[in-house]
Amino acid sequence: MRVLMVSSLWPPEVLGGAEQYAGALAQRLRTRGHEVGVVTLGVPGADVVASVPSWPYPLQEYASQNPVRRALFHAADLARPDARRVFDRAIEAFRPDVVHSHVVQGMGIAALTETFRRGVAHVHTLHDYWLLCQRNAMVQRDGTACTQRCRSCRAVGELRNRQIARRPPEVVVAVSEAIARHHLAELAWLRDRTRVIYNPVGDAKARAPRPAGAPITFGFLGRLGIDKGIRTLVDAFAMADLDGARLVVAGHGPDADCVRGVPGVDYRGWVSGPQKDALFDEIDCLVVPSQWEDPAPLVVNEARSRGVAVIGSTAGGIPELVAPVDAALLVPPADVGALAAALERFVATPGAFAPTPESRPLGWDGHLDAIDAAYRDAIAAAAVTERGGAPLPRD
Repeated sequence: MRVLMVSSLWPPEVLGGAEQYAGALAQRLRTRGHEVGVVTLGVPGADVVASVPSWPYPLQEYASQNPVRRALFHAADLARPDARRVFDRAIEAFRPDVVHSHVVQGMGIAALTETFRRGVAHVHTLHDYWLLCQRNAMVQRDGTACTQRCRSCRAVGELRNRQIARRPPEVVVAVSEAIARHHLAELAWLRDRTRVIYNPVGDAKARAPRPAGAPITFGFLGRLGIDKGIRTLVDAFAMADLDGARLVVAGHGPDADCVRGVPGVDYRGWVSGPQKDALFDEIDCLVVPSQWEDPAPLVVNEARSRGVAVIGSTAGGIPELVAPVDAALLVPPADVGALAAALERFVATPGAFAPTPESRPLGWDGHLDAIDAAYRDAIAAAAVTERGGAPLPRD
């Protein structure tokens, strides 16, 4: 099968777990004999067959942009005539059996509608809230979570979804029940074509033995921002009575200064590959204190595959992902006192919260089976549309 991926970013250019997952999925699909090409937003690479120009700045530089340039990016994201031409050329050249889109921020509506116009089967994965929120994440300008959709996001969402509803993907995959609920409550066109397929937990990785007498070590891996709860974690760590425990923080972002120079906090900056593996060997418990509706943070699965306990917030899909033994460590988002109590609870009985191998959920083999089924169902549905009934619009 020929699979054309669509992803704004592509490894090694990444901002989060969605593009890391998409890159890993492409590699795994090849092991099953599929051919994979990619359309990106201005990111080159060996897999890339076409690229939509990134305007007015590369997506991975969004954090450094002023409000005017960010507004220009959001405006361009509503309609990209050049993107439609790029997708047309990519489909013509690659001849995919199915298109699988992921995060499409910056590419405009064509990323989700052009495949239907060309009569190609389409699977779209909901990794974020782009269909509902112009910022992609249901957060306000200061990074705090939205309590309801604002007027501008409703207007932008209506414009996007009115067009997509006329040419929707045949199958929509949600990475958690939480993100599926958010979308199904708002978008009628999704209701007969959405299924939940959780991100896979990778093969179990053997951890290096912890040194005897080493202090309990908590870890945080991710973007350092209000939405990810890093300030709440630092405050809770300072408040809690943890008997000499440490906190290792890895990542980068606008709130990096809040972890520098804090007693007991070891800031490592961005880590990946062997450095990330070494960090997981070092920690006893991962803390995922997200304050936004985090759909399915991959770092939870990475910890679970290694038998590392997780303290998580109840935001988004996190409660669906933690091991059952860690459910007692879930805390409300942005609640410093509750998070401090969870840290103390873990320090009191750390051995009680380690996930066991038999508790691990779907691995890559089962995940690929589910994705293959989604591809086959999309191809069958597209064939019915082509044969049967409604003519494909060709405007």
